Amino acid sequence: MKTLSPPLKIALIYCFFGVLWIFFSDRLLGLLTSDHQMLNILQTFKGWIYVAITTLLLYLLIKEDYQKILEQENEKKEVFIATVAVMQHILNNFLNQMALFKLEAEECEHFDRTVLDLYDEVIDEADSQIKKLSAVHTLTQQEIKDSVYKK
Repeated sequence: MKTLSPPLKIALIYCFFGVLWIFFSDRLLGLLTSDHQMLNILQTFKGWIYVAITTLLLYLLIKEDYQKILEQENEKKEVFIATVAVMQHILNNFLNQMALFKLEAEECEHFDRTVLDLYDEVIDEADSQIKKLSAVHTLTQQEIKDSVYKK
């Protein structure tokens, strides 16, 4: 059986409680008094009690579901930050390999120096972008995009 969505579950619980309250509280008041003036006063108090109880009930039901939502959002954030940290590690390893390649290439006398200069630019740019990503928990989605994509 499919579970109910939190809003529908809350609405159904509220409806069920409301129907029970009206049905049984009216019967109880009818048993307590037959005086119409007293019945009016008791009906008013009954309404206030209903508002207080349903306010508490709604608070508890909403709080439970809201807490679940917050936990899910925190879990998503932790997974995102862990993913970015792993990406940074992979990219740093790649940059280190590029730097090693550059060191080896500098030892070759026939290697084109303009290619080595281009390597320096690529390594510096990638290193700069990785450093920007290291602050990912404080960046907005747009700032992350801007740090990666050239304008």
